[in-house]
Amino acid sequence: MRDPSLIALSYFQQATSCYQQARYVESIQHYLSGLRYDQSRYHVYADLAKAYEMVGKWEQALAYLDTALQLCPDSPTVLRRKARINEEKAYYQSIIRESQLVDEPPSNFSPILESKNLPQPQNIVEHPFFILTVQPVVAPKTLWYICQLIEKTYNEVGTQLDCFPSDQISISIINTHDVLMPTHVPKWAAGQYDGQIQLNYCADGEPELGVLYTLIRHEWTHLLVDLITHGNCPIWLNEGLAQTVARPLLSFERLALQQADEKGTLPTLLELSQPFSQLSTSERKIAYLHSAAIVATLIDEGGYPSIRQLLCLLGNGTPIETAMRQTYKENVIPN
Repeated sequence: MRDPSLIALSYFQQATSCYQQARYVESIQHYLSGLRYDQSRYHVYADLAKAYEMVGKWEQALAYLDTALQLCPDSPTVLRRKARINEEKAYYQSIIRESQLVDEPPSNFSPILESKNLPQPQNIVEHPFFILTVQPVVAPKTLWYICQLIEKTYNEVGTQLDCFPSDQISISIINTHDVLMPTHVPKWAAGQYDGQIQLNYCADGEPELGVLYTLIRHEWTHLLVDLITHGNCPIWLNEGLAQTVARPLLSFERLALQQADEKGTLPTLLELSQPFSQLSTSERKIAYLHSAAIVATLIDEGGYPSIRQLLCLLGNGTPIETAMRQTYKENVIPN
């Protein structure tokens, strides 16, 4: 008979590989299979919790972290991970609660169920300002919730940036676990705007609405910035504004920025003007956070009216350095 610990190790290695490929549901399945043979490794429970975190299953993630702490009560990694997930859970649940979504759709809400020549059926919703495609299909109430979140984004972010698209916007939402089809969204991102909005999530059921809402707000901001600036926006401003509009930085993200600052590894503005796709995973994380922190400082200084002025100047062809000087005091221009 094979050694149970070796069988477990094989499953755990497969789980790690799947996680690195953003195949989080499969990663969870492999972790659970391995735990049938070996329940002694606290870090496995911690990594399983991280996989559950990535699919928005906060309660399961926290439960496995508690198991990890029973095996290793003082693990700084597990304690740090638990604090992060607790904060994420509280934030994402609160933004949906505060959205006050209506449970029952109106009588004229009539999504289309499309299945012809498709590997799996998909939902299509025609709206005056967007066309939504969700694949595979989700529960009717979930679909109605998503439409409400897009409407809220249209109104709220549109008001912040004073921009409301005149054309219908194509939005596609794909569960990468259930749909075996190519997606143009890179594995390290959950969303992309390239003339249309594409959002990916990985789950063995319905999407986590709080996370999905922030993704919608993030990519919708990219859409509006592109319309206002005609594509003439530096990456740090584009990404930083999208991140800030989507949600504030959480405490563990602010800590990561502080630690990078103390180590002298914060990227310069010139470095933040280069494509983030060329950066390593850790560098990319700090680049997004630093861009968001810079934009948050600009918003604190002049609010969204100054952001709108800055974007309009860029849209008129004004170089970023000149546009910054015309919009803000010298002391808020980042180095």
